[in-house]
Amino acid sequence: MTRTAGRHGADGLVERDAELAALRSAYEEAADTRGSLVVLGGAVGTGKTALLRAWTERVAPDALVLTATACRAERELPLGVLEQLVRGCPELPTATAERTLAWCDEAACATATAPTVPAPLRRTNTPALRGLCEALRALVAERPVLIAVDDAHHADAASLQCLLYMVRRLRPARLHMLFTEYVHQTAGNALLGSEFPHEPALRRIRLEPLSKAGVEAVLAGRLDEETARNLTPLVHGMSAGHPLLVHALAEDHRSAGRAGEAYGRAVLGFLQRHETPATEVARAVAVLGAQAAPALVGRLLDVDAASVARAVHQLTVADVLHEGRLCHPAFGAAILDGMPTEERRTLHERVAALLHEEGAPADDVAAHLVAADRTDTPWAVPVFEEAAQLALDDDRVETAVDYLRAATRRCRGVAQRAAVMGALADVEWRLDPAKVLHHLPDRPPAPDAPLPPRIPVTLPTHLFWHGRVDEGLDAICALAGPNPAGAPPMNAADLDTPWLWGAYLYPGHVKDRLGSGVLAAQRSAPPAATPELQGAGTLMQDLLHGGESDPVDAVDAAERALDRYRLGPRTVAAQTAALATLTYRDRPHRAAAWCDGLIAQAGERNSPAWQAWFTAWRALIHLRQGDPAAARQRAATALDMLGPKGWGAAIGLPLAAAVQAHAATGDVDGAAALLERPVPQAVFQSRTGLHYLAARGRYHLATRCHYAALCDFYACGTRMSGWGVDLPALESWRLGAAEAYLALGETLLARRLVDDQMTLPAPADGRTWGMTLRLRAATSPVPDRIELLDEAAAVLRSAGDVFELARAVGEQSEAVREAGEAERARLLARKAELLARRWGSTPPPAVGPSPPAGPPPAGSASPHPTGHPEPDAELTEAERRVAELAADGFTNREISRKLYVTVSTVEQHLTRIYRKLDVKRLDLQAVLR
Repeated sequence: MTRTAGRHGADGLVERDAELAALRSAYEEAADTRGSLVVLGGAVGTGKTALLRAWTERVAPDALVLTATACRAERELPLGVLEQLVRGCPELPTATAERTLAWCDEAACATATAPTVPAPLRRTNTPALRGLCEALRALVAERPVLIAVDDAHHADAASLQCLLYMVRRLRPARLHMLFTEYVHQTAGNALLGSEFPHEPALRRIRLEPLSKAGVEAVLAGRLDEETARNLTPLVHGMSAGHPLLVHALAEDHRSAGRAGEAYGRAVLGFLQRHETPATEVARAVAVLGAQAAPALVGRLLDVDAASVARAVHQLTVADVLHEGRLCHPAFGAAILDGMPTEERRTLHERVAALLHEEGAPADDVAAHLVAADRTDTPWAVPVFEEAAQLALDDDRVETAVDYLRAATRRCRGVAQRAAVMGALADVEWRLDPAKVLHHLPDRPPAPDAPLPPRIPVTLPTHLFWHGRVDEGLDAICALAGPNPAGAPPMNAADLDTPWLWGAYLYPGHVKDRLGSGVLAAQRSAPPAATPELQGAGTLMQDLLHGGESDPVDAVDAAERALDRYRLGPRTVAAQTAALATLTYRDRPHRAAAWCDGLIAQAGERNSPAWQAWFTAWRALIHLRQGDPAAARQRAATALDMLGPKGWGAAIGLPLAAAVQAHAATGDVDGAAALLERPVPQAVFQSRTGLHYLAARGRYHLATRCHYAALCDFYACGTRMSGWGVDLPALESWRLGAAEAYLALGETLLARRLVDDQMTLPAPADGRTWGMTLRLRAATSPVPDRIELLDEAAAVLRSAGDVFELARAVGEQSEAVREAGEAERARLLARKAELLARRWGSTPPPAVGPSPPAGPPPAGSASPHPTGHPEPDAELTEAERRVAELAADGFTNREISRKLYVTVSTVEQHLTRIYRKLDVKRLDLQAVLR
């Protein structure tokens, strides 16, 4: 039958023009000499009732309309439908109506007292029925009569028998009958499916669900056109095109903008109109999800396979079930939301038990145990533990937390609870280390206190992170010592991760504890190699004794550790140690690439804590690469990802990067605000505290508080020396203190610190060596200063530290100006300005005491005629390519061929370059190089 989609018709119907035309044809073809018999069939919710009402309203002006609605609850009430028809027809003679109603009452009473079919119903040719037929014959003589019965598949057999009697007795009369029927219903009687089809006047009209165009038309009648068009795919999927559900969704979206109560009621009503056990099967499918095999559904509901198959067929032909899955998750949610809470929990509990019995995956079972929220079966805790591990394998961290929290409520025994709580703390740490605080012991145990039955292997790490270093080391001692009775033996390799965290965060404490002999029996050598932590021993050795280990071996071990394994709970400590080794060995560019990968992995693995940690590391690495603007942004991101409690003693790292970046970019107020943040005292016992002290010292340098800077730099140096980690690239505290001395005019003290710095092992191509040469130049006479600054600039350019390179070039400019080379001084000053522009700042001030105010020496030139750089001094990428080729000596025509542009374009670029840089062509090489 052709379907027409469009706006609502006069009856408010959509895509029902063909069905209305078929009804009209059946009615009109009967003319004035005979009647019609039409059955509107279709699935539940396809709009059969709406079409019946629309048609009865159309014919009401010219015909007598008698209506009745059958229902499942009255299927066993004899003559119930007939009674509705009689009571709804005031045109019937009073005597006929009373006699018919009395007959209905007699049948009802007889049914209530007789287990078999009452005698009045065994005979249809009773005086009451004959009288009713004669009365109807008289009425149809005056005008057509339409008897409309909705949901005729629920009608009682006696009423259908009577209606069939009327059809046969009044066949030549203008008696029209219209039934609606659910085509997939197994009728309680055989008349509708066996007797009525033999009537020659019978016509069947089938109603189908709405197409997408029809759904859009319904939505457009209640919403604006654009919204209707955008919602159509979603609504069609959630409703399978059934007008009942479509109208409910339209109502919800108009009132609340989403599916809500109306849709929920419509879904429940839709299911309840089906035969039993369709509703129960739909609930089982909604709960079981992907495990909803018919056999499992039957076992869950304790229903035979034939009934389940029949219900599945009904839901499938209704398009709400596709290959055992409901048409849309919202449909299943509406089913479950409509269940009483206790009934829903009971169903989930039964599903969990059934799936566990079937050997289903633990996470499938655990999801139902959580939903049941009351089971205390002995196998629940192991299932939750296994499910949590499966969730973590898929990086569903929050799901794993839910499972472990559910397990803690069902633990039996102290040992089991301790194991589950330890696992929960470890997973919560990945989300936010602050969540671990309530798992930690309130206070250190007394020396003679008995050991708990089982200490989580991650406890030392959590104690270290939150600044409780002595307790963390005590926990390692307890884990490595004799096991309590009944506890499984501890694998020494499991302690590699806490050892690495301790060595990174608190090298002084770990070395003291190892040196005291308290832990010598358990760990007098580097950690044992494990599959996930190969090379951990070398990394730990470098963290504890950096000055004594071979730098090449340390760097190689670090890159192997970063290259070998994916980020995970067992590798995060080793990867942190590897980043530290690369950074503290003056290899920031190599560390940057690895750190970017770790940040991406942390995001993929849904661990905000790991992501924040490595973002803080990236901020520090940005500083070592000479990009304080990027460091400032990264540090702010890291601080926003975790709160102060979440950072614990590790907050020294992101705070240090943020303070130093603000100071380097000239924002001393921002740096001061960051320094006002309270930090735990444990920070100053940790390696992150070294970065914090050095950053605070550089802030004091920027604000010309030179004595305060000296205090911070010497505090940093005292700790580094005392802990045995005085690596020049860890924190170059001597250079910071030397800058403070130079600003105070104490050149000899500054020179002594720089000379000490030069004796320390540092890569000749590293930024630290370039910084050292720059400070050595500041303490040297002018002739030596120029040579040292040339070498410093070359090293810093090779190392890629633009910030320190700008400082070196700026001091080069001052040195050559003092030597009387005014033109070269001007070019170098201009170059320093351009370098500083890369991070949006001005060249850092030269080291040394502030020069006295007054006019510049004779013969010196201002870096720029106006004293200020032009706002457009930064070259575009195209201009920079042209400038570099021109500086290398290529002609304009040669440049045009290399860049595939015209000579005129090259000339235009060069004109802008000369104006921006305020140079001539011969000066380009000096400015750009």
